[in-house]
Amino acid sequence: PKGRFSMEQKAPKQEKKEASSSETTDKTYYLKKRRSGCTGMFWRQDPTKTHKLASNDNWPRDGAALKGKVVESGGGKWLVTSHVKQANGSSWVEAPVGSALPFEYDNHYYLDDKP
Repeated sequence: PKGRFSMEQKAPKQEKKEASSSETTDKTYYLKKRRSGCTGMFWRQDPTKTHKLASNDNWPRDGAALKGKVVESGGGKWLVTSHVKQANGSSWVEAPVGSALPFEYDNHYYLDDKP
């Protein structure tokens, strides 16, 4: 029937106007800082607004390893996180649903692909 999709067909993927995905698989990055001060960074809301931030539990402390997908949103680069491993931790833990971190924050914190 006109206007319907069969099981073999898929509806065209709708693109987000504000955010675009740069990566299709999870990548690992490390939370680093340029100057002293805070001891970590609280989770930020997923800039793609795909999911609402579920909680601020287990926010990444200095030197934490993070896994997630890289997206561009609002003129900035973000990591929409799936897992976190604290610097003193031995295992990966799921990050809260809807959590993200900017690649650069206030010339203080940044994400780097090297430990």
